[in-house]
Order: sequence, then structure tokens, then C-alpha cells
Amino acid sequence: MTSPETNSTSSLSGEARLHQRSRRIRNVWIAALSVGFLGGMAFGLADGGALPLSPALFWTLLALVAGGVVAVNVWFIRRVDELEVMDNLWASFVGVIAHILIGAGWVAAAARGYAPAPDVPAVLMATLVVTLLAYFGLKLRRRLG
Repeated sequence: MTSPETNSTSSLSGEARLHQRSRRIRNVWIAALSVGFLGGMAFGLADGGALPLSPALFWTLLALVAGGVVAVNVWFIRRVDELEVMDNLWASFVGVIAHILIGAGWVAAAARGYAPAPDVPAVLMATLVVTLLAYFGLKLRRRLG
């Protein structure tokens, strides 16, 4: 039994539950962006030569970052509701398809001399943009009804 003083999810109004859900998702986004920013800064410093790393230390740090990314994603999936998971799955699906099409298209164009050799960071950034547009499009569609 819960007392009336506790704010269990079942005792909250629909608007309060929506606010709680939005706050939880915002906190997860902030945590994920912070981890990504700090990891990017660390590898940017290391890659630029400011922090000389031995190959073993580099691969260890890369494994730690990969583990952190997996941990943040598992934490995210466990903390959000099924609508957020569904939006993320759809956006990820669109992003994977875009990545395949952009990468394969660029390689095919480069092989025929129509484009320069594929630029991996450009392909990754284009994939990220398409994925984010799909995610925010789903959110906008859901918000507008």
C-alpha cells in the first residue's frame, strides 16, 4: 500500500504523468549528450596529439567508451516508456537504411569517377542528421496528433 503523500505513477493525473515522462526523457538525453561530448573531447584531444597514447591504452579507452555507450542505451531503454522506445526504433531503422544507401551510393559513384572517395565522417554525419530528422519528425507527428 502506498500512502497518499507518495507520488506513485497511478496517483498522478495524466498531465503530471506526461510532465514526469518528459522530465525523465530530458534527463536521459542530457546524460547521453554529456557522455558523448566528454568522450568526443577526450578522443579529440588524444587524436590531435595533445595526449599521446600507446595503442594498448587507446584500445582500452575505446572499449570503455563503447561500454559506456551500451550502458547509457540500456539505461535509456529501461527508463522510458514504450512510445519512446518505438520512436527510437523507427528512427534507428530509418538511420540504418539511410547509412546503407548513402554509403553504398557514394562508393558506387566514386567507383565510376562521379564523386571523390567516400568520406567516412561525412557519411556518419549524414546518417546522424537523417536519424535525428526521423526522430523529431515522429515526435512532431505525435505531438500534432
